[in-house]
Amino acid sequence: MHTYVIILIIAVCVGLYSAINIGANDVANSMATSVASGALTIKKAVFVAALGNIIGAVLVGSHVANTVRKGLIDPMQFEGASQYFVYGMLSSVLAAALWVNIATHFKLPVSTTHSIIGGVLGFGLVSVGIGGIKWIVVLYVVLSWIISPVFGAVISYFIFIIIKKFILSSTEPIKQTKKIGPYFSGLVGFFITLAIIYKGLENLHLHLPLWESLVISFVVGLGGYWGGKIILKKYKEKKEDPYSQVERMACPLQVLSASFESFSHGANDVANAIGPVAAIVVIVQSHEMGTQVSIPFWLLLLGGLGLAFGIYTWGYKVMETVGKKITSITPTRGFSAEFGAAFTVLICSRLGMPVSTTHVSIGNIMGVGLARGISALNLNVIKRIFTAWVISVPAAGVFSIIIYFILIFIFV
Repeated sequence: MHTYVIILIIAVCVGLYSAINIGANDVANSMATSVASGALTIKKAVFVAALGNIIGAVLVGSHVANTVRKGLIDPMQFEGASQYFVYGMLSSVLAAALWVNIATHFKLPVSTTHSIIGGVLGFGLVSVGIGGIKWIVVLYVVLSWIISPVFGAVISYFIFIIIKKFILSSTEPIKQTKKIGPYFSGLVGFFITLAIIYKGLENLHLHLPLWESLVISFVVGLGGYWGGKIILKKYKEKKEDPYSQVERMACPLQVLSASFESFSHGANDVANAIGPVAAIVVIVQSHEMGTQVSIPFWLLLLGGLGLAFGIYTWGYKVMETVGKKITSITPTRGFSAEFGAAFTVLICSRLGMPVSTTHVSIGNIMGVGLARGISALNLNVIKRIFTAWVISVPAAGVFSIIIYFILIFIFV
């Protein structure tokens, strides 16, 4: 019994540590462009991101953890020896958290999802062997490295091209903004609502069919259109550079899309830290390999608070790289990247791709930069980011193997 208590305490602490590192690294996905464009200060950005992540984690967080059922390794291979699966999952989460911690220190945005996959892959190789790994999942991960950032870059590229052609290149940019802007605010409302209710609300056991989700999203989008129209109509043109005024007019829209991204991140990614912990808790308590694991409210809250703490402490590090070092960002460019990210995640999730929000966000920012030519991109920074992506899985895997053997040595 004493060993079980120790394992439970370690699992909860590791989950909290993982959530802190996820918050620190992934905050850049939603807030970096808002900070870089001047739409938000760093202090305001971390506050909005922290609040959005906590609310998303608690209200729409994963009430059913699929980590045990959908992982790279079939847990039933550990039937009769569940303690080895517990140590393996614990090793995976801690290894992923350590790798993300190191990446954040060097201001590199990496995928927390792929890091956890690397951790599971590492302990799986030394426990059940090559034949016990679901290699098709590994293939999907590799494909997502390529497909999701490329797809995101293409979407954001065309969005910014549209803004550039019909607004920024116009002789009357403010008039054009008032005319075209409401359509963008409506589309933001539509796609972000669809992304949340058609995917995220399943965790609240609200399994809305596609047609209901589309109707609700259309109503929200219509509200966004008229809301944007009313706000922009009240804007009075000033005697200064009209293009600077257009960028200021785009700030509220960018902040709104960034806030929704934070909410969605808290709702979806809290499971990366807390889901495996909940699985460990159930296995340790029941000594059985369950297929579904309910996550208690207190664990969701702990995960949300961990995300928020990570955002407040180290969130600025990766935000600087993503928002300022890849390419120059203005509110219109930032909006193009964020809108493209929401659209890309929605499409990829419906196709069943194991998409990384980090990879999508970087791809979108690159797409916005490419709209102004290859010279607008900092290729040295992009090279460093890509290198970090490639070594995420093996790095987390090596850490996981080491931690797994240490735990086996101590407790078995």
